[in-house]
Amino acid sequence: MTETGIRLSLDDFGTGYSSLTHVHKLPLDCIKVDRSFVHGIRPNTAGYGIVKSLLALSRDMGIACVVEGVETEEELSILKSLGTSEVQGYLFSRPLSEADLGRLFAKGMTLSSSTVTPDISPAAQKTAQAG
Repeated sequence: MTETGIRLSLDDFGTGYSSLTHVHKLPLDCIKVDRSFVHGIRPNTAGYGIVKSLLALSRDMGIACVVEGVETEEELSILKSLGTSEVQGYLFSRPLSEADLGRLFAKGMTLSSSTVTPDISPAAQKTAQAG
C-alpha cells in the first residue's frame, strides 16, 4: 500500500473495535487516540496515563499518533508536555465544508488555536470562533 501512496490510520483508538491486535497485525501508519481519553486530562488521571502510554507505543512502533478531541488550551498544554506533536479538535476548528477547506488552503492559511481565518465563509468562521 505504501508504494501506491495509501496511508492507513486506525481511528478512535482505544475504544470499540480498535485494539492492540489491529496495531500488531495491520500495516498502520498512524493511530488516532480517541477523544474520550482527552476530555478532562490532568496528570495522575487514567486518561493521562493512557495517552502517555499510547504515545510511547506509537514512537516505539515508528508510527504517527494523532490525539483527537482537543478542545481547550489546557488540554493542548498537557498533551504537548507528553510529547504530542499531532492533535485535532474543536480548539482549532469545527468541521469545514470541502469548499471552505479549499479556500483555506488556497490562501496558504492554516488553523491554529489562536487565529481564526478571515477568508472562510462567515458561517464556517462563526463555527470556528465558537470552538
